[in-house]
Amino acid sequence: MIFISFFLSMLVTLTPSSNFNCEGDRLTAVIRNNLNGDFAITNDLENIDKGAFIVLKWRDLNLMLPVSFKVGDISFTDKKWLWSYQDEKNGLRMDEPRFAELLPNGDIQEFSCQAIYTEDLVS
Repeated sequence: MIFISFFLSMLVTLTPSSNFNCEGDRLTAVIRNNLNGDFAITNDLENIDKGAFIVLKWRDLNLMLPVSFKVGDISFTDKKWLWSYQDEKNGLRMDEPRFAELLPNGDIQEFSCQAIYTEDLVS
């Protein structure tokens, strides 16, 4: 029984939500591996390949950000937008990823995002 509990906790830890509440609006995030050109959806952050990208849909914004291979970081960026499951202070954060935009004046605008889990979604 302990093994099953441990396994389930690891599964939850490595599997990010694909729905988030960002600044009061729903954001959907889908990670796709594309090393072999198959655009396969992955929900396992340890299974991201070199061709991976994330598709973010939020408000009137549709972004496709390539994976960034910074050591110890799981993030996606196009150098203007950033979506990251890593936080320098708190480590891996699946439930509150970092979402930010680099503004033309060089400032960084941060958006607060919290995971919405399937049982919390209302049709």
